[in-house]
Formats: sequence, structure tokens, C-alpha cells
Amino acid sequence: MLYQHVLLIANNFRQMDSCGNGYGLLAAFVACIGFGSFGAPLKSEVLLLGAEFEFTTWGIVSGFLWVTGGVGGIYGIRNAGLAISVGTWSSVTVLISFAWGIFFFDEEVQSIAGTSIGVVFLLLGFVGMAYFSSAGEDYRDEEALTEPLLESSDEEACTLRDNEACTSDEGLMNLVQTETNVVKGSLIEFEVEEQQTIIANPKEKVGLEYEKKLLGLLGAVLDGVLGGSNLIPMKLAPTIYQGLDYTISFAIGAAIATLTGWILYFLVSSCKEESFAAGYQALPSLHLRKIWMQGTVSGTLWSIGNVSQILSVTLLGESIGMSIIQSQMIISGLLGIVLFKEIKDMKTIIFWVASAVVTFTGIVFLSHKF
Repeated sequence: MLYQHVLLIANNFRQMDSCGNGYGLLAAFVACIGFGSFGAPLKSEVLLLGAEFEFTTWGIVSGFLWVTGGVGGIYGIRNAGLAISVGTWSSVTVLISFAWGIFFFDEEVQSIAGTSIGVVFLLLGFVGMAYFSSAGEDYRDEEALTEPLLESSDEEACTLRDNEACTSDEGLMNLVQTETNVVKGSLIEFEVEEQQTIIANPKEKVGLEYEKKLLGLLGAVLDGVLGGSNLIPMKLAPTIYQGLDYTISFAIGAAIATLTGWILYFLVSSCKEESFAAGYQALPSLHLRKIWMQGTVSGTLWSIGNVSQILSVTLLGESIGMSIIQSQMIISGLLGIVLFKEIKDMKTIIFWVASAVVTFTGIVFLSHKF
């Protein structure tokens, strides 16, 4: 039913210019729900009834921008974390789309200064939601790093000595050094070196984790830059291909870009393994039997959001339409808190909600500036 309403809006918005802004806000709202919800269950296809088949090569450009940005986003999530990555690419997308709309396409707004204030509210809200969403993740990561040390055989050795000597890494080092001085043997000396390695490992892990997160953030930034630009080709395409009619071109472009990525991955893997059969085996599994339902639901939500994004940018412009859509963080954050219990600390939840209110304030501010 919701999807049919979106299509009805698309088919009639040209005849209802006086209400175009209101329809654009509705499309942005639907896009927020679709994009913010797709991660709750994982990309499938949706049939666009009522849309004539129109194709422009600009859709291929959009498809490559979108797919490449998506790869950067996934890399960011795997290395820097979900909350931080989403907050990063949402903020960068707002800045990029705002710059495109205002400075390149000269989109008309009531006040550039007022619109800028609304964008600032959005950015502050994004940063706040990302920070407080990642607070719980950082706490769990720290626990995971300390658990192996607590369960090691060193704890058993400490039970034979004074408890105070076992309360810190320094005390543990002193204890092992003392045993080395008392018992002159290669076995004890080896244990000293092993302890030094164990104690040094957390610092090394911190350095590796920092580099990993930095690369992940760069991937998220790439996603933000390309995500904020993936509908620029639609603005450059002839008017006949804009709006809902651009969806077909965009979908074909995304399919070509995805297929190109798979072919490149297959060729690189085949060169490394020196075998086409091994290269084929190295391709990621689709896991259709296990997650076909979740994938279908996620893909449908994402497709609805993507269509609504195109309509929103068409009606509201790149600067405001794309910026409001990034408020999908509110939807995904609420799902994480309420449905998946990802944040349990009430104080953190309150700060997250406050950040969401700041974001919503930015949306309201922007809605009065076009």
C-alpha cells in the first residue's frame, strides 16, 4: 500500500507543482524509513509498475558511483564499526550534496544561511548518534581484549603468591623476573619472554586497531562522497529521464557495476590462485538457502528507499532532499535500541535520543527553507 502511494505521487507530481514540496518531504520520509530499516532483516529487485521504460547512459554513471560507494561503506563497517561508519558517511553525504546543490546547481532556497544552520543541526545530530551508538561497542571490545589475559595460566601462578603482586601487569612482570633470578633455567627464561610478549600484545593490538579503524573511516568517507554524488548524473540527464523514469537507468547501471565488480574479483582471484576453478571457488557465497527471506525483505526496503530518494531529490533538490534522507540514522538507531537492545545503558540512550532530537530539528529547519 505504501509503495503504491509513492508511485501515485510519482505519476502526478508534474501536474501538482504547487504541492511538490510537500510530496518531496513525504518521499524523503519514506526514504528514511526504507534506508533506515533495510539492515534490520540484509538487495533484491522491486518491480516498478506504471513506469515507462526509459534509459540514459547517465544511469550507468550513477550505478558505478553507488556500487563503489557501497563497497567503501561495507569496508568501513567491517573495520571501523557500524555506528561510526554510518555517522561518517551520512555527515559527508550531507556536506557533499549540500555543496552540489547550492554551489553547482544554484538551487533556490529562502536563505542560504538558514539552510546552512539546518545542515549544521543535522551534522551535530549525526555525530552525536554515531558517538553514543558506538559507546556500547567500544565497551564490549575492551572486555573482549581483557578476557584472554584474565583466563591465562598467569592467574593460576598468582594464587601461590601475594595477591597484591598480581593486581597489575607490573606486579606480574616483577613476579616472573624474581622467579628467573631464583631458578636459573632455560624454561623459566622462556616464560619471562613469553610474559613480556603477552603484556606487549595489547599495545600492538591498539596500534593495529587504530590503523584498521582509520582505513575503515576512509572507506566510510568514500561512501559519503560518492553517495552524495550518485544522483548528480540524473540532474545532468535530459528532463525526460529524470524523476521516477530515472530508476530504470539507475538499476541497469547498478547491475552493470555489480557484475563488473564480480568479474574483476574473479579475475584477480584466478590470477592469485593460478586457476579459474580456484578463482570461482573464491567468490563470496550468496547464502541463498540461509538468508533468502532476510535478503528479500532487506532488498525490498532498500529499493523502496532508493526510489523515494530519487523522487525526493527531484522534488526538493540535491541539497535539501539528500540531506533529509540521511536522517535514516534515526530509524536504524531506534531499531538497534528497541528491537536489538544494542544500547542498554539508560544514560547513553538519553544522550542518543537528545542527538536524534537535534537531527529532527535540522530536518524541520530545512523543510522551511526551500
